[in-house]
Amino acid sequence: MRKFSLLAVLVLAIPLGAQTVREEMVVSTEWLSKNLASVNLIEIGDRASFEAAHIPGARLIERHDLVVERGSVPNELPSLTALEALFTRAGAGDDKRIVLYSNYPILAARAWFTLDYLGHGSRTSILDGGFAKWMGDGYETTSELTLFEPVLFRARPNESTVVPIKTLKSLVRWREELASNLVMIDSRSTHQFRGTEAGPDVTRPGHIPGAVNVPWDENFTAGSVPRLLPVPELRELYTTAGVSPKSTNVAYCRTGMQAAVTYFVLRYLGYGGMLYDGSFVEWSSEPNTEVTLTSAR
Repeated sequence: MRKFSLLAVLVLAIPLGAQTVREEMVVSTEWLSKNLASVNLIEIGDRASFEAAHIPGARLIERHDLVVERGSVPNELPSLTALEALFTRAGAGDDKRIVLYSNYPILAARAWFTLDYLGHGSRTSILDGGFAKWMGDGYETTSELTLFEPVLFRARPNESTVVPIKTLKSLVRWREELASNLVMIDSRSTHQFRGTEAGPDVTRPGHIPGAVNVPWDENFTAGSVPRLLPVPELRELYTTAGVSPKSTNVAYCRTGMQAAVTYFVLRYLGYGGMLYDGSFVEWSSEPNTEVTLTSAR
């Protein structure tokens, strides 16, 4: 890849108005309780738990419909046609605000990343604390299924949200000369990052050269109802990792699921962000890629 093309990638990844918190990306249970009638509410999960109890008026997108296996790499983005059909069935439409929630923060974040890739991130929010917080706050749940009509959803794909392996190889190769402001964030556990634990489907343990480790769960409070950390704490977490208003930030993990949390938080904080969807399963299986073992963060 030419240096000009790499520069274009770096420039496109830096947002205008960087470091301005996008508060609309996160909603509280109180806010949602007052606005249920005016949003498209989508649960990301499985049918059994959804039918047992969900927020009134919610529609369901099952996890297995949100990702596909491509070659030997799991949890990849489906085709644009498949995603348009999926969000049409879910009644997402083209204009109404979308609120996502789940029992698992990774799934809600992955859905947000997908909608951002499809050009609809600006009208999509995540319920902080998810379904557990909704129940814990005493709000109504139901097992009744709401009937609704599909609403046409049109993708406006934003290709700069996703980094293919060919581009990442070039960025890694030229990082010292060209991409001194490149920050690669590995969202896996510290053990997997260091290479003391490989993880399923990983051919070679370790991490991508030059990456820093910010495990996905460090973005949340501890306990049975994980919530996003306050903005100053999130800001410190990523500033320490090297993220700045001028940095180009690439998130990856094992298969692109945990990294969706990193991607979401970066965008929430107003930083630029891209996701390497093939992540370390793909990278470690490639014969011409380097892998680093380390005992340091």
